Amino acid sequence: MSVYLDNSATTRVREEVIEAMQPYLTDKWGNPSSIHRLGRQARAAIDTARQQVADLIGAQASEIHFTPAGTYSNNVAILGRARYVEENNLGRHLITSCIEHSSGLGPSKHLAARGWKVTYLHVDKEGFVDLDELRDSITDETSMISLMYANNEVGTVQPIYEIAEIAQAKNIFYHTDAVQAAGKIKLDVTKLPAQTMSLSGHKFHAPKGIGVLYIRKDAPILPIIFGGGQEKGVFPGTENLASIVAIGKAAELAGQHLEENSRKLRAIQEIMIKRLTKVDCVKLTGAKDLARRIPGHVSVIVHGTVGEQLVNDADFKGICISSVSACSSSGVDPSHVLSCIGFPKEEVMGSARITAGCFNTEEECEKAAEVLSQLFAKRAAKNTVAPV
Repeated sequence: MSVYLDNSATTRVREEVIEAMQPYLTDKWGNPSSIHRLGRQARAAIDTARQQVADLIGAQASEIHFTPAGTYSNNVAILGRARYVEENNLGRHLITSCIEHSSGLGPSKHLAARGWKVTYLHVDKEGFVDLDELRDSITDETSMISLMYANNEVGTVQPIYEIAEIAQAKNIFYHTDAVQAAGKIKLDVTKLPAQTMSLSGHKFHAPKGIGVLYIRKDAPILPIIFGGGQEKGVFPGTENLASIVAIGKAAELAGQHLEENSRKLRAIQEIMIKRLTKVDCVKLTGAKDLARRIPGHVSVIVHGTVGEQLVNDADFKGICISSVSACSSSGVDPSHVLSCIGFPKEEVMGSARITAGCFNTEEECEKAAEVLSQLFAKRAAKNTVAPV
């Protein structure tokens, strides 16, 4: 058996995407800033990709900025807004949550060290922020709200439209990390009043090393990286041409197959949850209502185990899953997300995440669910976790 169920960490690049980008590594390799034939050819390819990504989220092409990764997108959105705030003597108060991705928490902590007031919203037992707490946290000094669209560890999809409307009503800049949502949930910035939104190509079948920052027209944000004028000066540097072509094609395909893929992932998700939660030692984490969870995302705690052991056990059987977040180099550390939700450390250590993608089949996932349930039960019975 060989089944890849770690699609929240990264996804396999589609064959169509590889075919689309290949010429820009071999024959059409010009610098997009050059005015000769190869340069014009490269610029036209970037313009096409910009429109393809814009179509995926309902944006204008001019609002799409290509970045090296989702981490860069989050940093520039938060710190670029902070630079505007500081240069215009606005209130230095940021509202975020305790379960943001590290690329959102990192800039927030940096701002706190620079004297900003940062409010970290609490979440309930399923990972949802409290909208009343959000409203109560807003002051005259609040100049930015940064709350993610969907959580990478527990799959919870926040009440994103309500959050954005609260920010809009108070004329507060709102940024959302939508890295985990793209390609699985319909994104529409014509209806969602966010000023900035982050995407990452390798989460929807483009290569690693290419991301997107949507910046609404005239959004009050300033660059934090300096150099050439590429990407309107927000992300200067010679463009990653082949990868930009790739993310454009991946975005086009994601939009074309969005509804079909979502239905398929929901079906797999139901299979996984039903089978795994029959095991006494397994507890589902995140949203229980699947309509409020990323399609294909299942996260659990296996009592009496350590996540790294679960990953290794599954890998031995040919099944790729993860524990905590693969974006962290310290995967054995307790999850800040599960800790914020309220799980004790001994339970947090036994986290596992199983995430399906478009290349998975229901049949293989049924078999994988059976194997995983047996492995989880066996490991829980075998282990004795020392008191913390």
